[in-house]
Amino acid sequence: MKKSPIVEPALGWSYLSRAALARAKAQMDNESMGVRDEIGFLIIHQNYADRFFPGTSVLHTRARYALIVPWLFEDLAGLTGAVAIRALRDRECELAGRLDGWGVIGKRVFPKPSNQPPSTVYWNALAVWGILRPRANGRTLSRAQVHRLLRPAGTAIDDDGQSLIGFDPPFLTLPERPKNWQEGTITPDLGQGEATFLRERLSNLRRPNDHELSLLSRLVKTRVPAPDSLWSDMVSEVAGSDRRPLRRARQAASLAAIGRAVYDALLEAMVEHEDKRTVSDRHRAHLAQMVEEHRSLACTLDIDALEVDIGALPSRLRAVVVETKAWLTTGSRDPNILFKPFEAAEARKGSRARLARTPNGRARRREWSSNEHSLASPLHYRWGQVSGLLNDLAAVS
Repeated sequence: MKKSPIVEPALGWSYLSRAALARAKAQMDNESMGVRDEIGFLIIHQNYADRFFPGTSVLHTRARYALIVPWLFEDLAGLTGAVAIRALRDRECELAGRLDGWGVIGKRVFPKPSNQPPSTVYWNALAVWGILRPRANGRTLSRAQVHRLLRPAGTAIDDDGQSLIGFDPPFLTLPERPKNWQEGTITPDLGQGEATFLRERLSNLRRPNDHELSLLSRLVKTRVPAPDSLWSDMVSEVAGSDRRPLRRARQAASLAAIGRAVYDALLEAMVEHEDKRTVSDRHRAHLAQMVEEHRSLACTLDIDALEVDIGALPSRLRAVVVETKAWLTTGSRDPNILFKPFEAAEARKGSRARLARTPNGRARRREWSSNEHSLASPLHYRWGQVSGLLNDLAAVS
């Protein structure tokens, strides 16, 4: 009797398409903002943030990771496939234990590897900031392709099996590594040469699909610490052609804060009046506060101009924005007037929609807790992450 062949388990490395990466990025943005984006305001957040601060993410922590990641890849030159995957995972995990300072990715779960390691979190930034060279067709190199490009000459091939000989090295010439790079405690603070390198990259960063300097570039050139607020006079003074879009972004942030509070108030009322469950008025009270704080700014939003800034809004989200602004303009205090456009906007979630008057809607509402659901707040456009980047650069004279 012939013995059945033994099949060895294989470890593969799959890569997402650009569309899938965009969806994943949106999901990470959403989760990291601490909100559930039932109505779709996150689109406004992402598009303005990408316009002002290209390449950034809500998962970014320290500027030095934009150098640490390519250093790690260069250290692993000659490795590909499953071996490279394991080696990179181990090096990133080891680094989480050796880095000392705030913003260390993976520190909380060390010695286990992070689910969102630096090489994932910063890959798009490396491409957008020009640290990772593009492919000949302009598309971003994948991590697997970078490993193959770092193989000895004559062995690097692309996804179609074609030779990659003739490609430039995948990364720009990087600053020297710190002296204790291989062992001992290191810091996420930038060195002098590293700060100079990153300033050069970011000082010429253009807006997406535009030849204008980005707001991030203009802020980097000031070489001063970031102000506490994105809406400060200092930011407005250096914004250049982004000054008016920045003003609209602030107005949209206020309208979104009210819109999210409206959704929560509607949901809280449904739980009480339709589902006959005892619930606090926490979100309904918070709506009154949001209206008081943000009505004046939200009412000045030019929706047509906003769409010139960031592209057309999905039709149902646009209806929510238009109707919410009109509701605010009338001075009404009754959010039930807005139920239909909000219900229609949330319907894109299908069976997960909570405002739906269906068995699925009731089931989803039973899972919802008024006291555990976070209170609505304005859009922040990643300013917390961007200000950290600016402060890292400004700390090095």
